[in-house]
Amino acid sequence: MATGCPHLPPAPPLPHHPFQPQRLTHIQDNQQAIVMLGYPAPAVGSPNYAAMKLINTYLGSGLSSRLFVELREKRGLAYEVSSFYPAREADSLFVTYMGTAPDNASTAIAGLQAESDRLCAQPLSDGELETCKSKLLGQYALSKQTNGQIAQTYGWYETLGLGADFDQRVIAIIRDTSADQIQAVAQRYLSSAILSMVAPEPCLQIPSPA
Repeated sequence: MATGCPHLPPAPPLPHHPFQPQRLTHIQDNQQAIVMLGYPAPAVGSPNYAAMKLINTYLGSGLSSRLFVELREKRGLAYEVSSFYPAREADSLFVTYMGTAPDNASTAIAGLQAESDRLCAQPLSDGELETCKSKLLGQYALSKQTNGQIAQTYGWYETLGLGADFDQRVIAIIRDTSADQIQAVAQRYLSSAILSMVAPEPCLQIPSPA
């Protein structure tokens, strides 16, 4: 009797949705404004994937991230501030977001955009780059501590068509990524954003980011 999984037909091509900067708002009577700036981002198989992962780590991963230190600790703007960049077979997205007092919504938008602009204008220092790589690779190692986590990682890469050996290849690519490559990827993807905001009505008179 035959065993194993039956052959599956190839998946249909994924739809492509061109990125268009726009402003999306929702009026809701609550105590804070939730601001999100969304940017186009490369697919997991792209040569730019590792650089964008490092950008996400640098800007929004944890209490030592640039967004947390600059906008929450130093300026006191944020209840919560972070970023995310999901791995996707097709084009993905990179999002920075903040929960802030409604009166600070315009300052929050400007602050989030300023940190993306900074990456476009100047490369990371050697110290920033090495700290960011160590942080990202450490987090990746912690995500594979059990057999189940390892199997999930390998299966996910197989599903994406990258092969289980992408687990080691991506580590090498991250280690080899330069500050100039990160700056080039920032310039390519972070030049314009979609603004999405949930806030009380007085916050909605805010111009969209460039």
